Amino acid sequence: MGVKIRQKGMYLYLDIHYRGIRRWESTGLSVPKDALGKKEILALAEQIRRKREIQIISGRFQLLDPIVSKKMLISYAEEVASTYERKMHLPKSIKYLRQYAGTTLLCDVDERFMDGYRAYLLSQKAIGPTTAAHYLDALKALLSRAERERLLDRNPAKGMKGIKIPEAKTPYLTIEEIQRLYDTPVNGGELADQCYKAFLLSCFTGLRLGDLKNLTWGDIRQNPEPAIEKRQNKTQGIVSIPLSPSAWSLINDKILHKNEELVFPRLTATKAVNLHQPLISWRKRAKIDHAFGWHAGRHSFAMMTLEASGDIYAVSRLLGHSDVKVTSVYLRLTDPRKREIISSLPEIDTSGKSKLLKISKQA
Repeated sequence: MGVKIRQKGMYLYLDIHYRGIRRWESTGLSVPKDALGKKEILALAEQIRRKREIQIISGRFQLLDPIVSKKMLISYAEEVASTYERKMHLPKSIKYLRQYAGTTLLCDVDERFMDGYRAYLLSQKAIGPTTAAHYLDALKALLSRAERERLLDRNPAKGMKGIKIPEAKTPYLTIEEIQRLYDTPVNGGELADQCYKAFLLSCFTGLRLGDLKNLTWGDIRQNPEPAIEKRQNKTQGIVSIPLSPSAWSLINDKILHKNEELVFPRLTATKAVNLHQPLISWRKRAKIDHAFGWHAGRHSFAMMTLEASGDIYAVSRLLGHSDVKVTSVYLRLTDPRKREIISSLPEIDTSGKSKLLKISKQA
């Protein structure tokens, strides 16, 4: 193993030879013409060479990286966050991490820091407990990554108390409300009409909005019985859903379509299309007083199939869940089953005329 300084033209590079592989890395330095300046630049290049050599040796013997571990936590977080999509939790949490961490070094993050950050997030009025929990988890994941990269000798977030997320209410529609939507005409042209059909189809198939957007006629087979066989956007798993007569009647236009043709092309006509406004207007016209979004169709399908069958494993397969635990969230919402259980409890005499039974003692 070796790290040497090489000059090519006016620029300085590190010539690294490690495990039979040789590569050059730029130092970002250029050599000036004057002797004094050249001496100073070469001295700086030597410092860079030594640091790079220490990093390679640390990695070879699985030691902590003595250079990066001295980096500020927020600098490391911003560096990692720059590789994520902006809508992900780490990039969105940077604002709060920067305010709390300040100039704290990555190697100085400990249990006290983590507990303090947890309390800090919970004290922010601009975010709720759910968002605070996501932001804390983002930092915990960041520290796990730092531990894997040998920037920390241990992860101070392991075993720490998380933030309890309040149980969210799952919006869904009853069969009576779905019937009311079906009976209510929509206003708004072709887009509103396709939103009408797509949402009702979701209620009878459990398809997500993303899957409805790219649903093609090739995903639908008619023989021996109408069904949808589709790869889901979110999980990439293939789901097979038989189409009930109600579902099939929504899309059966008795026209021959090409396989690649979209069933609901207006849902993706432009990026600026607002798919929520037609739903809101339709709900109000149907006089349904509680708000719901597109995902309520999937929830409604889960509730109807679970109440009709009681078979959570079959419902899980219809929804395309990889784990039945995900489907079990609907069990606590099945009111008819609750009423059935309660009605099966034994009755007691509440008239006040009953007598206590004496229990005889056995010898």
